[in-house]
Amino acid sequence: MLEKELIIIDKKLSESIENLLPNCELEKFLNCGSKRIRSKVALLYAKAYEKDVDDNIYSVLVATELIHNASLLHDDVIDDSDFRRGESTIGKKFTSKISILSGDYLVSQAVKLLLEIDNSNIMNIFNQTIQNMAKAEIKQYFFRNKIPSEGDYLDICKNKTASLFIAILKSMSILLNLDVVNAEKFGELFGLCYQIKNDFEEFSSENDKKNRICTAKDIFGIEKSKILSDNYKEELRELINLMPKNIYKFELEDLINKL
Repeated sequence: MLEKELIIIDKKLSESIENLLPNCELEKFLNCGSKRIRSKVALLYAKAYEKDVDDNIYSVLVATELIHNASLLHDDVIDDSDFRRGESTIGKKFTSKISILSGDYLVSQAVKLLLEIDNSNIMNIFNQTIQNMAKAEIKQYFFRNKIPSEGDYLDICKNKTASLFIAILKSMSILLNLDVVNAEKFGELFGLCYQIKNDFEEFSSENDKKNRICTAKDIFGIEKSKILSDNYKEELRELINLMPKNIYKFELEDLINKL
């Protein structure tokens, strides 16, 4: 349904960077195996409200993908990861220093795109988001080998995972004159559900265990985690009910059902 838009995002991602690494490894990292879930959610949200996607929206989408991928490059160094998306990590191919510098470069390219929009509110949203992501990663590091409280776990999830969903939806809503409060709430709830689901996936569980990170099943248990996620999904469906009936609304509902 979003094939055309996702092709445009991939093209703009490639255009936004230089091939600084041998064999176009940075471009391959950006385009190989990424689900583009943040862009998909934002596009479906906008189209469900019958809004058109213009160049400024694409700049927000691409900037979000750049920041997300930068965070993965940094995460791989923090976690000393060997693989990402079925391939050896940039750190393993070229050293952790190159992975960190590549992540920094992607953030700088994201900032460049956001500055071209010429909207200080959007710039402030993403500036705060990058800060929140970094603070959450630091907080999580110091909880290694410890079980955080439920509040601390949810705070880390909101700032590390949900924050980019919030940023992309808030920014898009500002540009499209949609309700910003509802968009922010949608991003937060979707991000929290997405992280809880991720906590139970086999590869993520193994990686968290290796890095001594406690996840939802350690903190809440399986049953309570499911109840928590189901409650968030119900709130998401209430927000979806505000949208006009169309194929994009139904696709968004389907995406939530799969969380």
